[in-house]
Amino acid sequence: MDTETFDAKAKLEELRCFIVLEKDHFVVYQEQHPEGVKCDYGSRNYVMVRMAYQDIKYKYAPAPRLKEQDGIWACEKPPVLYFVFRPNADALRARNATEDNTIAEFYDKVEDKDFERFAEIAKTKDSCASHFFVVCHENDYFVVDTDNPSVSYKFSASIKYRVIKDLARKAATIQDFIELDKQLHKRKAPTKRDADFQLRDNKGVAMAEGE
Repeated sequence: MDTETFDAKAKLEELRCFIVLEKDHFVVYQEQHPEGVKCDYGSRNYVMVRMAYQDIKYKYAPAPRLKEQDGIWACEKPPVLYFVFRPNADALRARNATEDNTIAEFYDKVEDKDFERFAEIAKTKDSCASHFFVVCHENDYFVVDTDNPSVSYKFSASIKYRVIKDLARKAATIQDFIELDKQLHKRKAPTKRDADFQLRDNKGVAMAEGE
């Protein structure tokens, strides 16, 4: 591309939005921003999801949001690193505020699920959240302490957005969720059957179990 003759407005007549890669940043061109918006590479996944359906500077977008510093726009929180079992590649949901700001590494074999190895990889990802990473394997999710991968918390998809969001903004720690689980299990009293319970049909006639 010849930067001297490049005409962003003309290109926007063909494409609703597009990006141009530069050495230290990339530039987003949208109908709302024909002049271009310089963005940090660390926020590329978040930006590219957002630009597909809204103004990337939209101030009412769900948190985390883009912030400008020294002329470069970047997400206000670093992306969360996911290690995803490749058959579960669709576990990351686009257009979800929690998972838009992520970077994914994929692994192909069950035996490759190694928290110690993942932690070493996570430490090389300077632009990502440094204190934890996420592992997605089939129906199970884990958040793992990058500095101490023996500390992890297993949870289901039903609460993943709460867990990951709280950890990403440092509103909770992995140990907090571990302790909360312990407390909930202690409070859960075992179910006792009423000795006088009698199973009856819709006419009130007593029935034996299995009938």
